[in-house]
Amino acid sequence: MNIVKKVKAKWRFIRNNIKRLKLNVYKRKYDKRLSDEVFDAKKVKNILLLRWDNKLGDAIMCGGFISLLKQYRPDIHITVLTGSTTREWLDKSAPADEYIIYSKSNRNDIIKKNKGRFDLFIDLGTHYSHKDLSLSSQFSAKHYMGFNKKNYNLFNVHISKEFNHFKHRYFAAAQMLIENEIKEPLLLPIPNFSNEKENINEILEKIPHSNSIGVNLFGSGKYRRFSFSEAKKFLLTWRMKYPQDLLVIIPTPSEEKFISSLLVEIGDPLVISPSCKPCFEMSLAIIDKVDFTFTPDTAVVHMGTAINKPIIGVYRYNMQNYDEWKPLSKCSKSIINREPYCTNDSVYVHDFEWNDLEKARENIIKAKV
Repeated sequence: MNIVKKVKAKWRFIRNNIKRLKLNVYKRKYDKRLSDEVFDAKKVKNILLLRWDNKLGDAIMCGGFISLLKQYRPDIHITVLTGSTTREWLDKSAPADEYIIYSKSNRNDIIKKNKGRFDLFIDLGTHYSHKDLSLSSQFSAKHYMGFNKKNYNLFNVHISKEFNHFKHRYFAAAQMLIENEIKEPLLLPIPNFSNEKENINEILEKIPHSNSIGVNLFGSGKYRRFSFSEAKKFLLTWRMKYPQDLLVIIPTPSEEKFISSLLVEIGDPLVISPSCKPCFEMSLAIIDKVDFTFTPDTAVVHMGTAINKPIIGVYRYNMQNYDEWKPLSKCSKSIINREPYCTNDSVYVHDFEWNDLEKARENIIKAKV
């Protein structure tokens, strides 16, 4: 490992230790339940779902929870504390009753207006930071439901660790609030994308090809996204090895210039991207119409899970994260990045064995025949 990587790894080690120390300090101040009321699901009428990270993948998964409560517990008022992206997805797929849009500037006002208002506060994330603890506790809810939070006094309702994947986790949370036993739905709620599906179908029919593959090049953070040079190398290698494959790059917000420049440099009629404004519906349409989709571990994986379409997902060498977010759709395959050189080494998404991709592609195509 070169010197730069060693320095970065050392800094991450220091930063993670600082976070742990802060959490211990915050636990002494905030990790206290103010209510000693015994939890009774029938009495829960007003819940707050914490999704303040505003990540689309989490929004897709919690939509299943909201839709189940709407069906079986319409007496419960559902509020989601989140950002604009999550609200947009939920409004189009599984609308909550109310949204609180979080920002640092309105944090104190949010707490003041909503303190003591909720019967149940829900946070199903695996990790819990000092910031999460501080915010959660100040709502002074009667009950707190969590996953992997048995070491916190604040939480008194716990989701079993057997529900590791977020889809199953949210289903388990819904079941705890629903008296009769229910069956977990295969599909998750999604926005309507019928118009976009027709548009993609027209594009695919005009281009002769053997297999069509959706390609997403972007994930959250620099380690889960392809750089321009790596994206170009990746696409050119794919086209060289599989000249009859049509590669459809999924439009991504704020990446329009990146994608258009990439298409110009590659100059291949079998590497395309729809010339439209990026949106949830277009991403879903591409995932639905192609034979399978290649993507880093990001929301595109979970869109595939939501509509049960095959995905090849690229994941960090972290089995806990993989088990929580792996694709659940039919025929899907996963590729694992190389093992980090040390605990705090970060690995880029393109750092995987090409043979693993070839095997995954071949298995999906055979399964679809």
